[in-house]
Amino acid sequence: MMEFLENKRIFPGILGNIEYDGQLSVTAYIILAVVLLGIIAGLGWCFYRAVMENGKPVEPQIHDEVGD
Repeated sequence: MMEFLENKRIFPGILGNIEYDGQLSVTAYIILAVVLLGIIAGLGWCFYRAVMENGKPVEPQIHDEVGD
């Protein structure tokens, strides 16, 4: 893709010389780990809340409390 952008001069000078060696940097691994841990923790929290709500008695709703 870089060759395409350099040949067409769509973004001259903006992209600079980006060299990709096929590996992620340490910063990229840290960001990836934080995002994955956040997703896993969020899904775990949702599952925990769902399991804890299961088995509780269902309280009847009064018509005035339901909303418009």
